[in-house]
Amino acid sequence: MSELYYEAYEKRYQAVYAAGVENWGHSSDNKVLYNALKNWVEENNLKGKKIIEFACGEGASGVILSELGCVYFGVDISPSAIEKTAEKINKYPNAKCKVLDMVKDQPDEKFDAALDCMGLHMLVTDSDRENYLKNAYEILNDGAPMLFFRESYRREGTYQGTVNSFDEWVKITGEDYETLQSRYVRNKKENKDVEVFIPLLPARAKDEKGYVKEFENVGFKIEKFIEMDVSEAIVSSASIFVRK
Repeated sequence: MSELYYEAYEKRYQAVYAAGVENWGHSSDNKVLYNALKNWVEENNLKGKKIIEFACGEGASGVILSELGCVYFGVDISPSAIEKTAEKINKYPNAKCKVLDMVKDQPDEKFDAALDCMGLHMLVTDSDRENYLKNAYEILNDGAPMLFFRESYRREGTYQGTVNSFDEWVKITGEDYETLQSRYVRNKKENKDVEVFIPLLPARAKDEKGYVKEFENVGFKIEKFIEMDVSEAIVSSASIFVRK
């Protein structure tokens, strides 16, 4: 692909919004997400602290963290997703967001904590994942926690080799960003399900050992690794709690 493979998310957002869908990802009333963030904020005394969310999507976590009293900054590579986030967090004076490629760039400030909600697993090459994690590590204050919520996970059977390019990933897995598949999404204004054709974007799952290795390689310390229950968003996943 001539463009960055993970930029395909923008096309996906545009397709579902054109079909009348108001929200594609998590919603702020998701009980599992809310409880996970509430417990994380309380355990780490993050009320009033600066939290950055990588791959923030449409801002569900931004609403929750703002309601919990945190100073929120969401970043995502998708302009359409950031537009949605901006609408949702507009009423919170201590919340902001911007378009940012988290693989290539990082903000010019430090944070007290960081969040990734189903973001890391959407990067498939080793170099992109490493750069992403390094950027996260470098913008955190010493001792700051980071939560990776619902990362694609397998107990066994994950690819253990190196992936140098997206083309290599396609050859290994047969997954791509171009093949369109039928999905039904809810158009709330018309109160009906509508069919859209969008690619089912690849995700690179890892086993626990694989995740631990890549986190520790950039300096993070692993505190908790929790297998998650099956959800509509993803069948098999884990939430990983780390600290700088």
